[in-house]
Amino acid sequence: MEPTPSASAAPVGAPADLQEALRAQTEWSRAVIFDTEGNVLASTFAADQGELREMVGKFNDCDSTFGSGLTLLGSHYDVHRFYERMIYGRRGDAAEGEGICLQMVQTTGSNRALYALITYGFPILSAKAVPDLLNFMDTHVAPM
Repeated sequence: MEPTPSASAAPVGAPADLQEALRAQTEWSRAVIFDTEGNVLASTFAADQGELREMVGKFNDCDSTFGSGLTLLGSHYDVHRFYERMIYGRRGDAAEGEGICLQMVQTTGSNRALYALITYGFPILSAKAVPDLLNFMDTHVAPM
C-alpha cells in the first residue's frame, strides 16, 4: 500500500487546475480524484493507493458493498446508499460522525472511468455534499 504525495504538492502529472479546484472545496474534509488502478490525479490528503483500488471494486456488487462498507485511512464507513455510479454513507454518530461519498464518472475526452472520494463532517450533510460532488465531477472531471 503506497500513500500518495502529501496534500501540499499535486501528484506528478496532475492537472494543476484540477488540483486547485479540489482544494477550493472547503466544505470537504478530504477529497481525492483517482483512476481504476488507484493512481491519484489530485488530492487534498495522502491517500492509500491500495484502499483506492478497493474502492473501484465497490461498484461491482451492491450487497457485498452494503455488508463490507468503505475503508479510508483505516477507518470503516457504513454504506447507506448505493447507485450505479455513486455510493455514500458515514461513520460515527451525529455529534462526531463523518460522511463519505464515492462517485464514478466516464470521461468524455478520454472515455475512461475516473473516481472521486470525499469525506465531510457536521454541519455538512449528504444532502449538500453529494450534489456538490456531482457538480464538481460534471464540471472538472467528466470533460477530461
